[in-house]
Amino acid sequence: MQCITSKIKTNSYGFTIIELLVVMSISSVIAAIGLYSISSYMPKQRQIAAARTMKADLVKGRIHAIKSRMDQTVEISNSSYDIKNGSDIFLSRNFEIDFGWAGIELRTTNSPTLNFDGTISDIATIDINCADNDPLSITMTITGNITIE
Repeated sequence: MQCITSKIKTNSYGFTIIELLVVMSISSVIAAIGLYSISSYMPKQRQIAAARTMKADLVKGRIHAIKSRMDQTVEISNSSYDIKNGSDIFLSRNFEIDFGWAGIELRTTNSPTLNFDGTISDIATIDINCADNDPLSITMTITGNITIE
């Protein structure tokens, strides 16, 4: 007797729906873990960016004071600051409005003055807080050095 076998032709191209569902579920779990990690990482990065932005603005204000031969006063409030000479504002920054960085808090002991000769009077340390992170400090020396610590 002769056995006739029929060959069923299968198409081996593509993926099955089960394979696709497994890959999609693994990807969504990995994405959820990544999203949680990024959300806890962002406040510290905003704090660092705020400190760098403020340092750059203080340097700009110092250069402006030297060029214009007029002292510039830095007035700091909760999440904003102004660099001005009397009533003329040279630079104004509000982290919440300008960048959408809610939760940035600025604190200082006094308002520093950027003198026209490049020095700084009323030396101050400015603390920048955000969420539960350790505060960053911008320290200014009388010679005009501005550093982030």
